[in-house]
Amino acid sequence: NATTSQVDNMKPKTPTTSTISNVNAPEFVPRFTSEGNTPTFAEALTSTNVTSTHEPSTLQLNDSFSQLNISPHDQVDQQPAVAHDQLLEAGHDYIQQHPFMLPAADPYMFMNHSTNFLRQPLQHHFYSSSLSHTKVPLLPHQRLINSFFIPDKLREELTQRNEAQWMTSNDQSLPAEVHVYHSLYPLEQEKLGNYNGYPATVYKATCSIDRRSYALVRIEGYSNVNESAVSIAEVWRNVRHCNIVSFREGFTTKAFGDDSIVFVYDYHPCAKTLLQHYFRSVNQMFKPAVSTQSKGAPLLVSEKTLWSYIVQITSAIKAIHSSGLACRNIQLNRILITGEGRVRLTGVGILDVLQGEADQQLIEYQQQDFISLGTLIIQLACNLSTPSQNITQSLEYLSRMYSEDLKILVSVLMDENTPKSIDDILTLIAPRILEKINRNHFHNDDLEQCLGQELENGRLVRLISKMGFINERPEFDMDPSWSETGDRYLIKLFRDYVFHQVDEHGQPVIDMVHVLTCLKKALMKRSC
Repeated sequence: NATTSQVDNMKPKTPTTSTISNVNAPEFVPRFTSEGNTPTFAEALTSTNVTSTHEPSTLQLNDSFSQLNISPHDQVDQQPAVAHDQLLEAGHDYIQQHPFMLPAADPYMFMNHSTNFLRQPLQHHFYSSSLSHTKVPLLPHQRLINSFFIPDKLREELTQRNEAQWMTSNDQSLPAEVHVYHSLYPLEQEKLGNYNGYPATVYKATCSIDRRSYALVRIEGYSNVNESAVSIAEVWRNVRHCNIVSFREGFTTKAFGDDSIVFVYDYHPCAKTLLQHYFRSVNQMFKPAVSTQSKGAPLLVSEKTLWSYIVQITSAIKAIHSSGLACRNIQLNRILITGEGRVRLTGVGILDVLQGEADQQLIEYQQQDFISLGTLIIQLACNLSTPSQNITQSLEYLSRMYSEDLKILVSVLMDENTPKSIDDILTLIAPRILEKINRNHFHNDDLEQCLGQELENGRLVRLISKMGFINERPEFDMDPSWSETGDRYLIKLFRDYVFHQVDEHGQPVIDMVHVLTCLKKALMKRSC
């Protein structure tokens, strides 16, 4: 019947004896190449009555434009129009004369056509796994396709970071280049603070030397840099810590139209300050303190997260104080969240360079770091965007909502009459440090497991790329002997076996496990 014939037509054809013998056939040598004396498609157009207005080289073209005092983009409107029918007729004649030749691309085809592409958001839902309530129960030997690849949450986070690396700005008021940095992109929509009275703006920029992205903190209207400030900056360059945004260099510039000093730091894509993360808008900064919550009310920051922040910030303070420096920037808008529970101090060294007197008041500044840390804990625990004026009330709230250890730590930090060192603080939080180390190790184990799932992806891509280079070359498409002889025929058969399987009903088999299994078995003893 008709149905049976349709199914038979959809099934893959069994190779005949002559087809199988093609494996041992002599190697096919192409008779037609693009390097011969055959005229190209552009030459065929020139030989007709169609007039070509293109110059032989782009350099000569630009020179002719400069003599006429016009730009190349304006020239397109002054060129005589070429009849569309003549182009089609010339192209048809060329193909009839040279059926096995691919027309050579005209290098000037897109020269005067500038298209503005709108940047579209990534379609993350294309990769997401199915919802939990719609999943079909799996047998012990069955797996979902998502289990073969990186988890959706981690993939989306890394993809967003990669996208942020290449964000560009259309603001024509920004300078094209500042020192060795170009492609400036503003990272802050509102200026939430300043340094020592000077307004600050943060940009992302690309370095011309190493092609990496950096964060530029521009201090507007400052140009008084002395020798002591330079020496302080050199000390900060040597401070390296996992919870500190590393300082790279500083320089003065007039590229913005005024006297500015720029501090260069490592760039962490998609990072947010604690102020932006927990206090969403600027309007929330002026809301009254929430200190009347009940014992069962939800907290702004859980105690587990709060202790994690304390351990990381204390570790950064330890590294800074050990270098003979002071932080001076432990504030909600000076601490970045750069990952899952990962915080880093940013803007380090700016106040020292602007004031140039860090050594004279070092002890005082270091003691102030402890008070700033205690104030930060109170703000996060009590949902305060501004420092509390009533320390006693804040401590009472901490005793109701958090553990006694946290209250004791804040009391010690806020005590201005008792000198303390960073080692004293580390002694108080030692048990919490061990908990943080354990969580970090578990997190590293999860990342290594995700990395193991992607181990063979690079080899699989190289294998598929080589198959794509060989199978059914378009310039030899008219001559089937290209893919029907020698090793090329074996590769074609392997491609069909992997990707073109059909079931007993003639329907395509879309089995990702079959594809991955075959590709991983291919060339296991050879490097791909």
